[in-house]
Amino acid sequence: MKISSNELANHLAKAFHSIYFISGVEDLLIIESLDTVRKAASNSDYTDKTTFTVSGQFNWNEVDNCFKNQSLFGGKQFVEIHIPSSKPGRKGSESISNLIDNFPEDALLVVVAGKLEKNIKQAKWVKVLLKHAIVIDCQKVYPSQFPGWLQNRLTAYGLGIDRDALEMFVALTEGNLIVAKQSIERLLMMEVTGRVSMEDVSQCVADGAHFDLFQLTEAAIMRKPERVHRIFERLKSEGMRPEQMLAVLYWEIKNLMDASLDIDNGLSVKQAMQKAKIWPSKQKIIGSYLVNQSKEKMDQLVHQACKVDKVIKG
Repeated sequence: MKISSNELANHLAKAFHSIYFISGVEDLLIIESLDTVRKAASNSDYTDKTTFTVSGQFNWNEVDNCFKNQSLFGGKQFVEIHIPSSKPGRKGSESISNLIDNFPEDALLVVVAGKLEKNIKQAKWVKVLLKHAIVIDCQKVYPSQFPGWLQNRLTAYGLGIDRDALEMFVALTEGNLIVAKQSIERLLMMEVTGRVSMEDVSQCVADGAHFDLFQLTEAAIMRKPERVHRIFERLKSEGMRPEQMLAVLYWEIKNLMDASLDIDNGLSVKQAMQKAKIWPSKQKIIGSYLVNQSKEKMDQLVHQACKVDKVIKG
């Protein structure tokens, strides 16, 4: 039986199976699925726990014997087998298959693997698990799905989010589910209630490297190349990827372009910034910038950002 990671909690609330197989490419969903099973196992007295991580010259005899040493006074047995490579080898495939074929009553087995390539899905151990286990498929969340995934996460915590704030959240976290989860946790620590605004997103990412992203755009707008270089080097040293930096810079360029077009169409600078939802704390700096910019210069910025994007993506 296959279920998604989103369905796991409801499944466990209704019935508890003896064998679970968690696999996929999204690390966060794998981690959360495993934590959900562990919590349910603990609540059901599966406390005699043994964990195996398969790597190198792994001794599969330990797995073969894991249910032969049950304590008379401990809780029910719970065995986890982690196979990060999704390749247990011939001996591992045999051990897993034999273990499931002779699986003891009142025990729990959880097998955790990574991505299952087409050839791996044909392996004996996978076929046995697909037949006997509850399979939790932690599929990739694609860029087109990420805004919805993020919005659903916020909804689960009782939070709505403004459209522009969601777009910024997506740009900052750039499809990284773990970063998105950490950012939502910071929102909760900030005790945000109701709807999440752009200001909330700004504060949410203010601790850590993402705060420097906003400093980077501010320094660029103020035409301070030395400061831009210092911030860029700091971000790079902290592991920030070029595409993440560009995503935020492009966000700012888009806001500037929108405001510039509205000014050309007759709005005041203040009205244009409000319409573009530029934060009040940045309106003085951006207002001065917009006064001195032409449509041609804004077009050049967009063109340069597109060129940088092509260079990054090769």
